[in-house]
Amino acid sequence: MFVFPLSFQVCKEDKLSRILERFLPFNSHASSYTFKFETRVLDMNKTLEENDIPDERELFLDLGLEDNFYIPALMIYFNDDLTEM
Repeated sequence: MFVFPLSFQVCKEDKLSRILERFLPFNSHASSYTFKFETRVLDMNKTLEENDIPDERELFLDLGLEDNFYIPALMIYFNDDLTEM
């Protein structure tokens, strides 16, 4: 297994398909991956919140923590579909 830690900020309004577009420069086969969060397959036509991934930064700030105390990790799984570059 290869771990590719990468993080970048996204707008709340961005659908996962837009996030995928931004990921393509790092991996030209990104469209051949399934995006998951906590074992759930994500709907690429929805935002993070619509996929039940809440923005909890305000909660962290209210608790005296940094707003980046926890960053949700999206896992991507390669689909062996033999797409071409």
